[in-house]
Amino acid sequence: MTYVLLVIILAWLLVQGGVAAVAGSDDYIAGYAAALVEHEFHLPGTVIQVDQGRVTIYVKSLGAEDPSKIATVIEQIPGVVRADVREGEPENKRGDRSAKAVTPEPESKFLPRGLLFDPLHADPRWPHFGASYHWLSSGRQFSSSFGESFAFYRNAAPFHGQWELGMQAGVFGVFDTERSSIDLINADYNVGLLASYRADKFSGFIRIHHQSSHLGDEFLLNNTQVTRINLSFEEVDLKVSYDLTTWLRIYGGVGTLIRTDPSNLGRHTSQGGAEFKSPWLLWGGKVRPVAYADFQANARTNWRVGQSIMAGLQFENASIGDRKLQVLAEYFSGPSPNGQLYTQNVEWIGMGLHLWF
Repeated sequence: MTYVLLVIILAWLLVQGGVAAVAGSDDYIAGYAAALVEHEFHLPGTVIQVDQGRVTIYVKSLGAEDPSKIATVIEQIPGVVRADVREGEPENKRGDRSAKAVTPEPESKFLPRGLLFDPLHADPRWPHFGASYHWLSSGRQFSSSFGESFAFYRNAAPFHGQWELGMQAGVFGVFDTERSSIDLINADYNVGLLASYRADKFSGFIRIHHQSSHLGDEFLLNNTQVTRINLSFEEVDLKVSYDLTTWLRIYGGVGTLIRTDPSNLGRHTSQGGAEFKSPWLLWGGKVRPVAYADFQANARTNWRVGQSIMAGLQFENASIGDRKLQVLAEYFSGPSPNGQLYTQNVEWIGMGLHLWF
């Protein structure tokens, strides 16, 4: 009986050792890494080479992707000793017996994951889920945003790029926390269609969107000197963006209002800004310092500049490529972004919580 038990234990150890060897083999790592790069980072045509647990990832174009984040998630695969991300084609070496895998080239696709044009994080009217508390010289306010951007269809485009057709929708509210009932001051409703393009570090979109604004009932009752107007408009705008490095991005663009209420509303708009995301990850790749700046000047505000500055920490999961939670200090100065209150100059500091999918 003892001999039988020893044979069973020995067989079990041999089987487990074989499974572990397969799980940690170069071929296993190459396939696993290719699946992660394709699914989480959407990098087609990427070549993964593995030699004794050392992984080299050759990416045709990183675009806005962070190589340190890719390396972090690959190094979590069992058996990986080190991961290195390089932009370009792999070198052909004679006698190279390293394991190899290649992510498939993109095909036309409905409802793809992610977006070709990254969000403008400091833009007060970019749809996303967020909440902020602001201190103004005139009091305290709570701001909320509910919305999202998503793509319907994506396909290959000239110059080794991709294009997509998508939609945005959002609701932006601001509340007076000085009153016990936390009165709604203003709510802006925004919905639009946009066509985007990306090739390597360049991206851009053209968009047509509608915005309508509504003052809160309690705000009107408590501010009888305010005359309500039915502010709404449709705008066509063009924005372009360029990633100077994997950690620094600049953008800018112009637009024009094609229908306005009231009819005498200034029509031309402009926007520009910069975004910084630290190339250094903290706490095992889960936290990244970020900073954003957005500047807008429009005809309806007599070209007074509104500046929105945000900086703080971004919490992310290296195994989930797109989702981010940000805790940011916020500063704004210039014409109010809140509906018909655009004629008022405001200045605030605050703290915000922002979720990006």
